[in-house]
Order: sequence, then C-alpha cells, then structure tokens
Amino acid sequence: MRNIYIFNMTSRSIHYGIGTYIRQLIRSARYARLKVHYVLISDEIKEFEVREKDGVCHLNIPLTPSHLPNYLVKTEESVAYLLREYIVDDENNIFHFNIMRQETLIGRMKKQYRGTFILTVHYTEWSFELLGDRKKLRQILNKRDDQQTFRDSYVLTSFFRDKKVLNEHADRVIAIARHSYDDIIGIYGTNPEKVTLINNALPDKYKSGRKRNELRSRYSMAPDENVVVFAGRLDEVKGIAILVRAFRMLLERYPNSRLIIAGEGDYQMLFSQAFKDWSKVTFTGYIDQKTLYDFYSIADMGVVPSLHEEFGYVAVEMMMHALPVIVNATTGLAEIVDHEVNGLHVVLKRGKKNLLQSAKKLASALVRLSESPRLRTDMGNKAREKYLSYYEIRHFNERMRSLYRTL
Repeated sequence: MRNIYIFNMTSRSIHYGIGTYIRQLIRSARYARLKVHYVLISDEIKEFEVREKDGVCHLNIPLTPSHLPNYLVKTEESVAYLLREYIVDDENNIFHFNIMRQETLIGRMKKQYRGTFILTVHYTEWSFELLGDRKKLRQILNKRDDQQTFRDSYVLTSFFRDKKVLNEHADRVIAIARHSYDDIIGIYGTNPEKVTLINNALPDKYKSGRKRNELRSRYSMAPDENVVVFAGRLDEVKGIAILVRAFRMLLERYPNSRLIIAGEGDYQMLFSQAFKDWSKVTFTGYIDQKTLYDFYSIADMGVVPSLHEEFGYVAVEMMMHALPVIVNATTGLAEIVDHEVNGLHVVLKRGKKNLLQSAKKLASALVRLSESPRLRTDMGNKAREKYLSYYEIRHFNERMRSLYRTL
C-alpha cells in the first residue's frame, strides 16, 4: 500500500475552508487505497504525539518542538528531522502540502525524502493582500526598489517565495478554482503540465421537504419573515460591514426581514453598525454544521459579500440548499455563482469611502430577491443544479483519485 503524508498548519482557517478541505482530502485518499498519515503542525500542540484514529495515522507536532536537541534550530527544518523516524523513504510516497508559506519545510522534505510532492494552492498572500487585483500586482512587480513601500516589499517577498515553491519544490500543483489555475500558469509561470484544476466540493447534506415552518418556530422566527443568511468570519475582507449597512436599507422597504450572521469575529464593531436594528439581526457566534444547515433551510436567500475569496465554500453550501445567492463579483465567487441564473452579482469595494455606495448596490440586490418569491425559487433550483453538476463531493473524489493514480 502506498503512503500519503498530508501536511497542514493550524490556524483559525482549520475551522473553515482549509479544515473542510483536509477532511475531504483524507477521505478521498482512503478511497484511493492509500495509507494516510496526517501531519498537523500547530502552536496549540504542546507535545509531539502519534496516534491512530479511524485508519489514519495522526502526527501532531508543536510548531516549535522544545524536546528536540538544542543544536537543532527550532524551525520547520526540525519538523523534517523529527519525521525521519515515521516516514519510510520510498519513491512511491506522496507528500501533499496545503500551505505555501511552508516553503522551508517543503524544500527540506524534498531534499530528505523520495516521492512526489503535491501542493494545493488554497490562497496566495498577494491575492489576499490585494484582493485578487492582478493589475496592482503587476504594478508592484514593475516598481524600482527605491519606489517600493513596506506593503510592496511584503507582497514581493511572498510572491517570489510562492513562485519558488510552485516552480522548484512542487511536482504537481492543484488549483481549487479556474481563476487560481490561470494565475498559477499566467502570473507565476508554472508549467501547465503539472497544474491540475480540481474544484473544492462538499458532500450533499440537503434534505428536501424539510418542515420549514417547524424549523423557524424552533429558532423563534415567524413563518412570514424575509430571512437573509450570512456565514463566515466577521472580518473586513468578508464584507460584513457592507452587509449590515445594506440590511438596514432593506428594512426600509421590507421591515419584516431578518439577518442571520453566523460566525466569529469583531462583534463590537457590528453592534454599533446595527444600532436600532438589533432585534432584526441574529448573531449566532460559531455554530456547528447541523445548526448552520438549519438556517440555510429556513432562509429565503444567502449573501456572500466577501471582497475576496479564492474559492467560496459558503456559497456552495447555500447553493446545495437551493438558495439563491448574492455575491460580490470577484475572484472565486464570480465563477461559482452565475449572474441572473442562480444568483446575483454586485460590485463591492473596500474602504470607508466606498461603504455607502457598496451598501446601496447590495441593498438593491436584496430588495430584488425579497420582492419576488418566484425569482428566488427559480434561482434557488438552478443553484442546486449547479452544485450537483460541479461541486458535489463525488466530482472531487473522482478527480483526486485520478490524479493520485497518475503519480
């Protein structure tokens, strides 16, 4: 049996996109009859631990393992040293990395072990910093050294680090979205022959015919309320401030509306922005998947106003539940949701000076779906159709197994 070593580094994203991806990747590798070893590096882990669970070997490693010999520098290189007792050096091994920032570790592992090195590009530092603006990236790349700001220097450092990982360390690269695929080849200059597009996907948890009114009663919501749902971290990049302002505008036209905000983050800022509308806004904090899916089942529409998303699991979850989805017309979201087919695109921009204008655009889309139950139903049905055709988990499993078989 071939061994696959799946690497991840803990951050709060473990509860969101990358964490979801890792769980599905492990299942897919097991279906491909690979022996799975999951290597988790985290500053939350105190001691190195090896344990077997559900057929998967878990290797949990502190980010700075204090028990290593003093002569070893406590960096990612020490992780490669630590793993030598647990990795059988075999040219058939597969090493699957999920964080490009682990350039030191990937480079060291490749020198130390034989096998095929795969990298999934979940996001890049430059796209997160510049909200996926390729034009801004090219401007920074063309600047002279004496013209560069501190931010420019940060973007350049991360860009060239990522370029080295993609072009020198990775044998195969997985892009999770079409725009990512185009960037890896077009901007980083990576050989197209080693880049594969495998969209993120989710197992189908939709239950048709759920008793909507009973669920609404369970969560103290009226049968005739116009319910809008948002899920995700409460960060500026998620467009949450724009959404709260837009919802206030929706209430002027449809006072019987409710906004559900499911996620963790800066509540204090949102409380002040939602002043006077507190009774109409439900803040849930972090909730489990079952409760979140209950909210999708009772909602009339979903909204994902992120200023940048490499992919957009939340939009796919909403489409799975036959919800029409309003998204910012940017990067990963724009290719998941088709404008005027299974949802609506709006153009939202970052910054206080753009807040009001962006909120008006989002409010207009919210009003449009609120006033037409027929349009919501039609778009929702088409959203579910697209989910089943592109983002249901069997597509991911088939493509990942196909990739592993070629290695």
